[in-house]
Amino acid sequence: MSGTNTANVYIDPAKEGAILDRATEVFASVGFQDAEMQVIAEKAGVGKGTVYRYFRSKEELFMAAADGGMKKLETHVFRAVEDAEGVADLIWKAAMAYAEFFRDHPEFVEIFIQERATFRDSIPATHMVYRDKNRGVLEGALRDGVDSGVVRPIDVREATRALANVMYGTVVCGCLEGSSDKLPEMARPAIEVFLRGILVDPESVVC
Repeated sequence: MSGTNTANVYIDPAKEGAILDRATEVFASVGFQDAEMQVIAEKAGVGKGTVYRYFRSKEELFMAAADGGMKKLETHVFRAVEDAEGVADLIWKAAMAYAEFFRDHPEFVEIFIQERATFRDSIPATHMVYRDKNRGVLEGALRDGVDSGVVRPIDVREATRALANVMYGTVVCGCLEGSSDKLPEMARPAIEVFLRGILVDPESVVC
């Protein structure tokens, strides 16, 4: 999202993308408060004024970086599930794609943590906005699974929330532990437990 885009201003997508990429790196490395627009401009190979032509403030640039990260994640996950066959395959592929994305782009975890800490009282968390936007896909798959008898009768909304929380927690904890390169390996047992449970007779437990 470029704050100064108008019909009379030419926006170069490649230049805008370079600014966002370098901004993401700088924000993730030194934090929002210590990030300098001049440093971002130099890393992007543009003048500081050019950065402000695309983004009116450091806050706007930061939010654009967060939004850009979620757009990339969204595209990556949806591409991964295009050929999914059934609800279990869709869950597995979506969760693994989620973990693989953050393995390859751990900087976005830093962005989302900073966003929550810095802007929590003024804007909704970008990660949560996208999660709410896309949760219908998984809810629909789970509902189809219930209707077809593949999935036991469950509250599909709460099941979707539970899986999202498990995956988010796995990714954030993995990155905070310095194990972002192992996120897919860390995600596998979490997905297996979600799909299979841990009890031989789950019906014996009263929840």
